[in-house]
Amino acid sequence: MKGQRNLNFTETSKPLILVHKSMDRVYNKGSINIMLSPQFYTMKREELPIKHQYQAKKLASSVFESLLNDDLEYQFYVYKDGDDWVFIAYNQIEISEFLENVGIKLEDISKLFFAQQYLEKFHIPLVLSDKELLASIDKTAVVVPSSIMGDSMTNKKFNEDVANKNGISFGFSNNSMFEYKESIIISVIFVIFGIMFITEGIKYSNTISTMEDEVDILLSKYPSLQSKYSRDNIAKKYQKIDTIERKKRDILKSLSSLVMRGVKLVSLSINSKKFKTTLEVSNERTLLKIKSIARKKGYSTSRIGDNIIKIEGKL
Repeated sequence: MKGQRNLNFTETSKPLILVHKSMDRVYNKGSINIMLSPQFYTMKREELPIKHQYQAKKLASSVFESLLNDDLEYQFYVYKDGDDWVFIAYNQIEISEFLENVGIKLEDISKLFFAQQYLEKFHIPLVLSDKELLASIDKTAVVVPSSIMGDSMTNKKFNEDVANKNGISFGFSNNSMFEYKESIIISVIFVIFGIMFITEGIKYSNTISTMEDEVDILLSKYPSLQSKYSRDNIAKKYQKIDTIERKKRDILKSLSSLVMRGVKLVSLSINSKKFKTTLEVSNERTLLKIKSIARKKGYSTSRIGDNIIKIEGKL
């Protein structure tokens, strides 16, 4: 195609890599930012009578109702564009798998941007491959077949300098999937569960020691118990106790996956037959996410007030 032009982005210290499905393998080293083509997200524009971004984000899941795959878990990004709110839904697992397949290490990613944020840069279409272009049509970034553009002027080179717009953080110090504050919260959570595991371990160890002492006393008082039949009966009795303790530890490990950012452990009780825990969440989306995960694990859930969820299950 004729009339090739370059894209001009505001320069910063990190290169910007445009991610699209026909891209070549990347051999970049060091910290980078990435921009997703529309192939990796779903966008919807709505004019809503709200002022703040956090209010709009609460509505994101309802805005995309019936537009997304029910089998996948989506994250949402929302920003204001003129009189409209722009809602973007993306699946982090799908994106992560594709990035790793083309040689991009997740720990190298600093910020994630969307092509939709840079419509003005794609009024003149950008060549992605011999068959595809990235263009701005009717206030929307889209990937279109090259054939429909005819001899229109195109941009062939994507400038790899980062634009100074809001993006999604993929880490801090370029070596983590979490920001600093998030990492502190997660560390505290793991410390709490670590203490719980240690407590359970000590309890389990003391139980085993006590059981062994009881067996020795029994054998000394009743030599007949040393027969194979008697020993097997004793072993079965304590094996049952051991199985229950193992199930308790498995339940604790399973519940730890529910304590994420914005979630506070309020109470936890567990016995030989069942468990019950209550969690306090910071927002509606997190509550629904926890509810969905818990149900997939086979647990029953019930809502207590606006921001408390109770989870119950059997060992």
